[in-house]
Amino acid sequence: MKRALLVFILFALVALVVPPPRADAQGVTAVISGPTAVAPSSIHKYVIHVSGGPASHRGGGTYQIDYVVQGDSVTGADPILPRTLANTQGNFTVNVTAPQNEGIVQLYVKAKSSNATANDTADTRLTVYVSKPIDLRATLRNLGAATATNVTVLFYVDDKLVGNSTVGRIAAGAQVDVNITYIPVELAVGQHTVKVTADLDRDGIIEPERGELVQSDFFYKTEHSTLPAILATVTVFILVILVFVLLAIRRQRRQG
Repeated sequence: MKRALLVFILFALVALVVPPPRADAQGVTAVISGPTAVAPSSIHKYVIHVSGGPASHRGGGTYQIDYVVQGDSVTGADPILPRTLANTQGNFTVNVTAPQNEGIVQLYVKAKSSNATANDTADTRLTVYVSKPIDLRATLRNLGAATATNVTVLFYVDDKLVGNSTVGRIAAGAQVDVNITYIPVELAVGQHTVKVTADLDRDGIIEPERGELVQSDFFYKTEHSTLPAILATVTVFILVILVFVLLAIRRQRRQG
């Protein structure tokens, strides 16, 4: 009985000497936010958030990052040698230049959280697709008798939505060009179709019989060679006729 009591007392002493784990003693983590599809040689902002680790303990500390662009072809990219930033908040905004050639690269970040007595590290990567942009353009002409307002135009490549634009006003008899810049990601080699829809009456329903659905032209993607992998600019001219069928039907009924 005395031996059991002695063991219990020893456990109690150990519990008093060794403090329980701190609630804020979490490992360091790093998260990268920013575009994952960019044009060659373009410059973009990326936000890197570092949290946890010794710098998050009472008394604070320092967060540090080393960031660099990595990949098989990083010519023209920046930075291609690790660049270091540090602060006490853990929030960083950096400018990154994409390589001059198409391909897949990674933004690599090594993060460190430290205080006067300890430090902890972690790393993370963001995959970025570098591809020549494609310009998709539609010409909208209002052949109706009334002004069309707030017309939403949606652009699809191979039936996948790739962008949209809203036209505020198209007067009767007028026309307007609408375009978006599309950066293809993992687009297969070969022919691809472009489709454009315009919700003319803003009812949320695309009605092909009213000219709201138009199947347009196509473009090709080729293998990597001395020629551009994708045509730098593909312009698709689409004629969308804004005819208010219901009004026409009503006029015919009145005349009849």
